[in-house]
This record gives sequence, C-alpha cells and structure tokens, in this order.
Amino acid sequence: MALTLAVQKPPQAPPVTADQAAFFESKIRPVLAASCFSCHGKESQLGGLRLDSREAALKGGTHGPSIVPGEPDKSLFIVAIRQLTALKMPQGGKLDSKQIADLEAWVKMGAPWPAGPTKAAKPPLWSLQPVKKPPLPTLKNKSWVRNPIDAYVLAKIEARGLAPAVPADRHTLIRRLTYDLVGLAPTADEVDRFLADKSPDAYDKVVDRLLSSPHYGEKWARHWLDVARYADTKGYVFEEDRNYYSAYTYRDWVIDALNQDLPYDKFVTEQLAADRMPEVQQADDKHPLSALGFLTIGRRFLNSQPDIIDDRIDVTMRGLQGLTVTCARCHDHKFDPIPTQDYYSLYGVFASSNEVASPISERSIRDPWEQFNRRVTALEMSVSKLVATQVTRLRKMVVNADEEKQLSAETKQVLMGLREETPATGDNLNKLSKAFESSAREQLVGFQKDIADLRKNTPQTPEFAMAMTDAGNGFDTTVFKRGNPGNPGPVAPRRFLLALAKPGEEREHWTTGSGRLQLAESIASRANPLTARVFVNRIWQFHFGAGIVRTPSDFGYQGEKPTHPELLDYLATTFMDSGWSIKKLHRLIVTSATYRQSSAVAPAVMNADPDNRLWCRMNRRRLDLEQMRDSVLSVAGALDLEKVGGKSVDIWAKPFAPRRSIYGYVERQNLPGIFRTFDFASPDSTSARRFVTTVPQQALFFMNSPFAVDQAEQLAGRAEIRDATSDEQRVRRLYRRLFSRMPDAAELALGVSYLHQGELQTIQPIWQYGYGGYNASTKRITGFTPLSQFVEGSYRVSATFPDPVLGYLVVNMQGGHPGHDGDHAVIRRWRAPAAMSLQISGKIVHAQKEGDGVRARVVSSRYGLLGEWTVHNGSAKAELTTVAVEKGDVLDFVVDPIASDGYDAFSWAPAIRQVGGGAGWDSAAMFGPPPSPSMPRIAAYVQALMMTNEFLFVD
Repeated sequence: MALTLAVQKPPQAPPVTADQAAFFESKIRPVLAASCFSCHGKESQLGGLRLDSREAALKGGTHGPSIVPGEPDKSLFIVAIRQLTALKMPQGGKLDSKQIADLEAWVKMGAPWPAGPTKAAKPPLWSLQPVKKPPLPTLKNKSWVRNPIDAYVLAKIEARGLAPAVPADRHTLIRRLTYDLVGLAPTADEVDRFLADKSPDAYDKVVDRLLSSPHYGEKWARHWLDVARYADTKGYVFEEDRNYYSAYTYRDWVIDALNQDLPYDKFVTEQLAADRMPEVQQADDKHPLSALGFLTIGRRFLNSQPDIIDDRIDVTMRGLQGLTVTCARCHDHKFDPIPTQDYYSLYGVFASSNEVASPISERSIRDPWEQFNRRVTALEMSVSKLVATQVTRLRKMVVNADEEKQLSAETKQVLMGLREETPATGDNLNKLSKAFESSAREQLVGFQKDIADLRKNTPQTPEFAMAMTDAGNGFDTTVFKRGNPGNPGPVAPRRFLLALAKPGEEREHWTTGSGRLQLAESIASRANPLTARVFVNRIWQFHFGAGIVRTPSDFGYQGEKPTHPELLDYLATTFMDSGWSIKKLHRLIVTSATYRQSSAVAPAVMNADPDNRLWCRMNRRRLDLEQMRDSVLSVAGALDLEKVGGKSVDIWAKPFAPRRSIYGYVERQNLPGIFRTFDFASPDSTSARRFVTTVPQQALFFMNSPFAVDQAEQLAGRAEIRDATSDEQRVRRLYRRLFSRMPDAAELALGVSYLHQGELQTIQPIWQYGYGGYNASTKRITGFTPLSQFVEGSYRVSATFPDPVLGYLVVNMQGGHPGHDGDHAVIRRWRAPAAMSLQISGKIVHAQKEGDGVRARVVSSRYGLLGEWTVHNGSAKAELTTVAVEKGDVLDFVVDPIASDGYDAFSWAPAIRQVGGGAGWDSAAMFGPPPSPSMPRIAAYVQALMMTNEFLFVD
C-alpha cells in the first residue's frame, strides 16, 4: 500500500478591510520597501528570508517563521526590529519608535496584506484612449445653446432635472471677460461703450479686442509660469550665487508666444528642444532658445544631478502629460502603467543634455560680443597654460636643493599656500611671476595687456537664454535600483512611454542626440491622447475656477475622472483641428452660454450640485495675487502698461515698482510672506493650481501694509478726487474709478456721512516695539519708549548701530537684543482690539555659551506678571493657555539682560490666538515697518472700498 504524505497548506489569509488596506499602504509597505526588501526581497534573501509577500513572511527563513499573526511578541520579525536581542534588523540602524509601533500594530491585527489589483484587472485608463470628437447630445431645449460646449453641459444638467443659471448682466460680463483675458478690470469708459453697444456682435468685439491686447500674454503667461515652476533664483545652494540672471527671458518668451498665438504643438516643442529644431538652428533670431528655460529654471537641489533631472522629468510629464512619472523613480508606478524602465528612459534624455547660456539678442549685438568673448577666452586660456607651466617649474625647483636656493622666501611661501589644483591669480600671481623665466614673464605681461586693451572696448552684452544643448549623440542610462545611482540595473533605452505606444508596436530607440526633439515630437503629436486633453483642461480651469478633470496634473488612476468626458474630447479635437490655436480655444469657451452664466445659484441647484460639477452656474472667484496688486495700482493711476517684458523687479519694496506683477522678482528660497498670504504657487515644483484660502492676514495686509496705504493715498490725491467740488461728487468719482459704476443712494449717503466726520486720528497698531523697565514689586512695566527707527528689517534706537548710549538694543522679526540693564529691556507690545480669551505660544532661545542669558516675561496691564522664563544657552517654551483681556488691554513681551547684556541676542516671536479658534496675531508674520502716523479720511475711505468684495472678486 502506497504511503501518501499530506502537504500542509499555508493558512488562508483573512479578508482585508478597507481600513486595514489603507493602514498597510500608508504605514507598513513604505517601511518594508525602504528598510527590508533590499536584503529580504526578490533579488536577495539573507538568512533565507523574504518579506515582500505575506506568504513568504509567514514562512520565514533559517530561524523559523518570521511573523505569527496576532502575536507580535512571538514574531521573530518584531523581536529583530526591537533590537533587544542578538537578532537585529535592519542592518546599519534602528527604525524609529513610531515605525516599530506601526509594525507591531500591523502584526497584532493579523498582518493583513492587501493584494494589489493586477494590471489586467484594472479598467482601461480613460485618459490613454484615443481622442475622438463625440456626437452632439440630444437636448430637450436648445434655445440656451450658443455653441457645442453648451450642448454637452446642458445634457448633464437636463439629466438631473435642473436648469442653468440666468445670463450674467452686461456689467458683470465685461468685468469677468476682461479679468479673464487680460488680468485687469475694464475701465469705466470701456464698460460704458459696451453697455451702449446694442449690436448683436458687441460681446464678440470685446473678446477680439482683448485677445489682441499685449496684456493677454501677460495674464496667461502667469498661469503657465506656475506650471513651469518659474523663479528668478535657484533655491538653496549653500555659498553659490543663487540668482538666475536670465530667467526673465523665458518669462518674456512665454508672453510673446501667447501674444503671437504660437500653436501649442510648437509651444511645447520649443520648450523641450528649441536648440534641436532646424528652423531655429538656421534662423538669425535665436529668441526661441529662451523657451528652454522650461527645463532649466527649476531648483538646483545643491546641484545633485539625479534630483535636477527628476525635477525636469516631473515638470515635463506632469505639466504636459498629466502623468506622475517620477513615482517610478524607485519602483514601478503603484497605480499607473509606468514601469521604472520608462522613468530611466526619460532620465537618459535629460542626462544627455547640457545647460548652456546662449546669446539671443539680434545679430548686430550678438556677433561682436561672441567675437570679443572668443578672443578674451583664448587669451585667458593662454595665460592659464603659461602660469601652470611656470608654477610646475617652480614646484620642481623647491624640491631640488640646489635650485631651491634661487627662490625667494616670498615665492616659497606663496607656493606652500597654493593648492596644486588651484590656479595662481591676483596677488599670488604677481608675487610668483617675479620668479618666472624672463621670456614667460614678458609673455604674461603681453597677454595681460591684450586682455586689458580688449576690455576697454567691451561690446554691448547681449541677453541670454538659459538653454540646453545635446551632449554629442547622447547615451542611455541604466535603471537605478530603488533609485540609488550606486546600484545600477539594466540599461533603459531612450524612448517614449510604454503606456502611449500602440499595442505590439516596437518603440523607437532615440539614438540621435539626446532624444529631446523626439520626446517633444512624441508629446506634441495629434496621436498622443494626453497632450490636448491636459492643456484644454488647464484653460477651462483658469476660466471657471475648476477643471473638467479636477486633478489637472494627474490623469492617472489616482486622479479624478472628467465630469464631462465628451466635452473634454470635443474641446481637445476642436483645439487640434484649429491648428492648436490657444486664442481660438479661449474664444470658443468665453463665447459659450456656459461661460456667460450668472454666479447666482438657486437653492435647488445648490442642494443638488454644491460643487458645481454640472456647470449650472459660474463659480465666484476672488482676484489672485497678481490681479489684486495690478488692480490696486491701476485704480491709483500708478500701473505702467507701456512696456511688455523686461528684467524682474522687486514689486513689494518702496518706492513700489509700477510694473505688472508678472514682472515681480520671485525668490525661490525666501519667498516673501505676501506671496504666501495670497496663495502664490510654490516655485519649488510644477503647480497644477493655486490654493484659495481666506485668512486674517489678507485683511491685515490691506489695513496695514505700506503698499495698500500708499496706493490708497495716491488715488485719494488724484486731481479728479482732490479737486471735486463736493463730497457727493468725490464719492461718485471714486465709485466710477473703483467699480466702473455710480453709487446707489445708500452708498452715496454712507460715503458722504463718513467724509463729513473730519480727519482721522492716529490709529494705534496692534503690535508696537520699544523698551522699558519692570517693577518686581508691582509686577508692572515701569515705562514704554517706542523705538523710532526701522532700519534693515529691525526696530532700533537710532540710525547708528550699536547706539552710542543704549548699545545693541534692537527688536527684529524673530527676536532681538536687550539694552544694558533691566530698565532698558526690549518690549513687544500687543494691544487687544476687543474683549476675549487668548492662548499664547512661542519659544525663547538663547544660543550663546557666553554671558548669563536673558530673562523673558509676559506682563498684562490688567493682571501684572503672567509668566517668567530664564534662558541661557538653551530654550524654553513660553506658553500660556488662558489669558483674559478687555478691549484696549496691553500684553508686554519683555526681555531683559539679567546682570550683563553681553552675548544676549535671543529669538522669541510669540503668537497669540483666540481660544476656540478665530483670530490670531503672529508677531513674526505681522512684523514690519511702522504704519503711517495718520491718514486722511478720504484715503481711509478709499482703502475701505478697496477691501470690498466688489473690488476683490471677479464677479
């Protein structure tokens, strides 16, 4: 009788709940991938152990089962990561306590391991299907439809039993249209002409006028610069110069390209490969090379080449294709059909490209400069070669006893202090040249004279493009296993994405040059299903406040599907059929009835479609940062609209530059707070859309910022306002200038009543800065002297620093330095605008070993001392959980030097918050120059009107 051996099957894995799957994917899989799979995965199984599947982990290795579901203490895996015995994992370090706790919790819940869906199980990705023009839908009521856009929108609305909003009134419509196409409000005269024009094509004429305006390019270039992560600096690069001196030429190219209605396929191609396009190579006009700034103006990542290339892949693929390809840098994309090999195919394209500064001015400027540069470069190379030869000769003399005696002590000293790879220049060269051979010395003097003579007649320097050029015929890179350049894998031929290849098609291997031109052609192709869809969705988003696809840079499985897929494909096919014309796309959208709807919403529609996914109405939109600033300058009569293009300028420092905000200098590393306050796109990476927030700092900006005050005073001081014959006339003129309309009776009466009340008194600011003393007996401040000088971002006693009498007494954004003694402690004073209960947070830091430290106090004008901390070469939390104040109460944040004021620089920027949420006063965020001592009532009235929703919203 045959003996049959029973084979023990592994226990059936219990079903994985949605919460368990989410926990595993967010907390467990990343730790296993980062710390375990390299030694216990597919390619390596130390100790016979694999941890890349549940079955393998349960089976274990030479030490036995690794995981016992439900019992962490009996699981060798948990024992090893705790590192309390001889068995320790991972090698080279210990996981942090949070990771260990997560892994213990995972084992305790039974070690659930969700099975990811196979590629075959996934539905086809909608965005990779061919773009086809869909048939028009059947409608119950066609009278609302102005163009095919409306038919696709109305079909969805009718299917839900709803109706679109009524048309916007003509005043609203011209304001919306003008802001959308040129980024500015219409003037009162433009509004009047449109309202008076009763012809059927009155609206179309406004559309054509705005699309032909040079300010159209300025408005829409700013949207594209968000996608392109534009900045004028490199970001953090340690001691290297951070500036991109020629970044503005890319920005100007975008403006010009849009104004000229450069076809989008060419718009894309020039930004990826202008240097490889025959028409650019052969043309005298080299301005298209500026388009390559799309690739080169990103962060520098401390000049880490893999990170720079990763950034370029990201801006190209998310910006132009709506695919998160960089997720495949370390492993195959978890959700989308993008293998790691595809990432490194693109990596090879950009690794085969070199950055270069290319002159782009007209030939009459470019040619003399290039000739001059070649001659100077040749002479400088001759000098370098001669000096290197002579320095080598002198070094040999030093080690030869007989010849060493011929050298002066000065020559030997310079040689000793000069590194072998460092060239001799400046004073070192002057000293060493005395020991050169006479013929070499004569040659050096001749070269230096020739260089000096050339520089006396330096030709005009041209503008430059931050361009790229191919590195020879290019080269393929290998896959970096787990993203590690030191762990090469198989070769990744340069070619386009597998997901965009036809089934069974052999993808072209790009072997001519870097492959950037072939990449550009693959993207700017009618056969590419993503390019037109992604772009028309971006244009729709900027007109309506949300896209048809609400994840505009992610058209993959994790992104949202289109609300109106037929409309998206209609726009994409029409866009390509019209020669990729961006202006025609705008015209199609803004002439639709969908665009011309009111933003008013009926309760039934709001309940049925609160997110407006059916486009039953126009979304209300607040002016973005650039529109807000440009509008304020415009109504004040200060905006310069004459020049289009030019170098970037500081737009937030006095005297305030009159240029449009698109020309503002963008400092990537130290983005000014005003940019963050008003939701400017981060320039660190490609930005799909801007956040829209409503925070107190926005209102405080209009109330307190020198810019808002300055522009309000300028408008109030204009002749038409100043010389009005009455307050009634003054109010009417202000309304016409700010809102392009006349005030109604109530608005007129309110304005006149306010102006009749006389001039304003000086307003006490929320925060003040000064110095004074503290009485330990009364526990009160003994005096407060305001600091009168605001210099270089800090409040000081006088323009001289340190002050001859009070020394280093100063208050800055983050902290400051007290005076010589306790009677000259520095004080930040906060005045309560209303009765409330507060919380105070902050950290006091004294970072010097020397000295005796500082003493910090919080003192209430009503209750006295609330808290006290002494800090020396350390830090302390200065937190108070509940502080009651009445309107007008003062809280003083006081720092004194204890016994000696030596080495007493400190940081303490307290933050005050209303208990239960609501208002907040962050001393660092609100720090700035003192407000104007007083303000004319008419200017304060103007400032209030500028803060209204009517001024700050599009509709």
